[in-house]
Amino acid sequence: MLVRLRYALRTLAKAPLLSLVVVLSLALGIGANTAIFSLLDQVLLNSLPVEHPERLVLLTAPGSTKNGNNSTGDAGGMDYIFSYPLFRELEKNPVGLAGVAAFRDTGANLAYGTQTVAGNVMLVSGDYFPLLGVQPLLGRLIAPADDLQDGGNPVVVLGYGYWHDRLGGEREALNKTIRINGKILTIVGVVPEAFTSTTLGNEPAAYVPLSFKPALTPGWDGATRWDAFWLYLFGRLKPGVTMAQAQDGLNGVYRGLEEVQASSVSWYDQKYRDRVRNSRLALKDGSHGNSEFRDQARTPVFILMIATALVLLIALANSANLLLARSAERRRELAIRAALGASRGEIMGQFLTEALLLAVAGGACGLLFAGLTLDFLLHQITAGSEAPQYFLSSHLEAPVLFFSLGISLLTGLLFGLYPAWEAARTPVASTLKDESGQASGARRIALMRKVLVCGQVSVAAILLIPTGLFLKSVVNLTHIDLGIRTENVIEFSLAPVLNGYQPAENRALFERAESELAAMPGTTSVADGLVGLIGDSRWGNSMEVEGFTPTDPQNGPHAWFNEINPGYFSKMGIPLIAGREFSASDDLNAPKVAVVNEEFVRRYFAGRNAIGMRIGLWRTQKDIQVVGVVKDSHYAAVKEKPYPVYYTPWRQDRKIGALNFYVRTALTPAATISQIRTLIARIDRNLPAQDLRTMDEQIDLNILSDRIVVQLAAAFAVVATALAMLGLYGVMAHSVTRRTGEIGIRMAIGASPGTIRRMVMREMLWILAIGLGVGVPAALGLARYTESQLYGVKPYDAIVVVYAAIALSLTAAAAAYLPAHRASRVSPLSALRHE
Repeated sequence: MLVRLRYALRTLAKAPLLSLVVVLSLALGIGANTAIFSLLDQVLLNSLPVEHPERLVLLTAPGSTKNGNNSTGDAGGMDYIFSYPLFRELEKNPVGLAGVAAFRDTGANLAYGTQTVAGNVMLVSGDYFPLLGVQPLLGRLIAPADDLQDGGNPVVVLGYGYWHDRLGGEREALNKTIRINGKILTIVGVVPEAFTSTTLGNEPAAYVPLSFKPALTPGWDGATRWDAFWLYLFGRLKPGVTMAQAQDGLNGVYRGLEEVQASSVSWYDQKYRDRVRNSRLALKDGSHGNSEFRDQARTPVFILMIATALVLLIALANSANLLLARSAERRRELAIRAALGASRGEIMGQFLTEALLLAVAGGACGLLFAGLTLDFLLHQITAGSEAPQYFLSSHLEAPVLFFSLGISLLTGLLFGLYPAWEAARTPVASTLKDESGQASGARRIALMRKVLVCGQVSVAAILLIPTGLFLKSVVNLTHIDLGIRTENVIEFSLAPVLNGYQPAENRALFERAESELAAMPGTTSVADGLVGLIGDSRWGNSMEVEGFTPTDPQNGPHAWFNEINPGYFSKMGIPLIAGREFSASDDLNAPKVAVVNEEFVRRYFAGRNAIGMRIGLWRTQKDIQVVGVVKDSHYAAVKEKPYPVYYTPWRQDRKIGALNFYVRTALTPAATISQIRTLIARIDRNLPAQDLRTMDEQIDLNILSDRIVVQLAAAFAVVATALAMLGLYGVMAHSVTRRTGEIGIRMAIGASPGTIRRMVMREMLWILAIGLGVGVPAALGLARYTESQLYGVKPYDAIVVVYAAIALSLTAAAAAYLPAHRASRVSPLSALRHE
């Protein structure tokens, strides 16, 4: 074996250019696959870093109606949320489970020493950490005694990222106090670095006992209402209990609790009470936790994994092509070895050894490329985040390294097998009689090389066409009319309620901020609203609408809403169609008013004049009068369709606690951002200006996943095309060499250089035509599976297909031109002498 290795190394050293090209080709393919697999492993495959994660279960209520106060977070949608009273009752009797724990994230202002930052706090029940089996990095974690309904302990456990990056890893922070939303809590521990909560993508700065929620979220209690759904629940199966058994046992308890809910909510009618009573729990695998980030990332990650697999396939074909060319050049050497007694198995083994050495070298170089790709990916994914992020890592963990090693060895076997088999078939007698020793007679090898290049062209088309679709989709997104003017706008949010401000103090602070922001040098307008625009926040209500009868009496018409300042629409560039905007007189002492968008009018006032109509919250009186209609504008996302929206003045909200500000300026963004930071610090140095960025940056963040996919897909498509064209160049160059004698004869009998060039280019056109003929239909078939990721473009877009075909044709012509030009300059005498 050692002898074979030494011989393989000497052989590869004799062809350094070929070896380098093969290693670099494989490095790109293996590195790209390793990077995306690392992302897939962290996002989709990794279990929670807790004790026996396979025993964890998520509690869900699929299909159950949750009319009332609903609030979902990053951990999932409506099926996953429960009321606080129901959780406390399940907590007492978790049949089949070792326990039930609850959690929910909320925004917070954290003040430690002289530093105040905005962050995310996870409210957790006393069994949250014990059920997970997480051990603290420092101190202790929250225990059941800290989460008593009638009190508990005012303690906090810090997230690793906040402790490490914001507090500098200060071990002396233990037993010191921190102010969270104006409440003083004692730091008792720090979670380990590997644990970033049970919700991937949501990395809390701190963990606080659930019983302290009312104190930390004034204006949003939710601790007494059976019809307020906002908590996420999970449990751990008892030893020997299956998920089905635990589900049956829990439903026995749940049925009784749903009976309590049905009886305790006064506004439920009999039909709805029956639906509540008939709802059931369902348990789901909780080993990965629950996360909307994971669900949203699933399709893009699989798309990128397919793209990198195709890049590796092209690299594999390219490497096989080069080894075939090398084996053709070594036919005489192989025949001599066979004549001296080397068996076919020994010759195949030698070629496979060389292929595996190249593959392992490519894999080793690929790890460097994988690290760079991962760094780029993580930088893009966490772009715009003000808080430290540890839920994804650029380190290549053991499973990823084993994947890289495995794919390297498999690649070496795949691209080395046919060249090895072909080399072992070298006929001894005829090869030794051939005094020229040229590989030009190996038609079978030449044909196989052309087949491989056709495959490379096909795969390049399969990558280029979906990439073109993604690119066109992103271009559409960047040119879409959002219905608002975003140029020269700086946005940020203030949440004084989180610092313990009372409603009257909040209102005074907002009015002062409006006034002072408007007076800043360069400011042309200041708008503000409760719900941040294009921030994936959707605040909605079921409504009562005058003259509209819902088809389902249990569910009223639904609309999103926002609370805004006077002149908001003109300042944000949203055209007023009818009626009026809000004025400064629309305050607490004035009648309630609203402005609705066109979609609200179309859906609920079809054929009627909306001005003067009255609306209200579901199951309440219609006490809000519509005074204006505005054009549709995008509310939460760039890719969303118009949805009914109604706007009310924030000055008519008695409990307003947070606002998002939009400052339009004539100065540079950097200068304005600096002024805003100084101004807010002057108003209250403990009040952070959250998410301070330009509106255009916010829009870019909203379509970040689309941008990442198109950037990586484009990079992989370029790499794949370059590798395919390298293979095409090699085949054409080899073809010219093989046909040197024929070309010399043609030129000797009068063929012009142009005729020779056309002859060579025709051979390229056949390869290109066959490759496109296979690749285009396959690409269109694959594109159908990416349709959910596209915007304003169909998966069979003819323009994209034409441009992709033109791009491949031009690069193929460039790759074939040099061999064609070389062929046209062949001297007939030299060619005949060569023959």
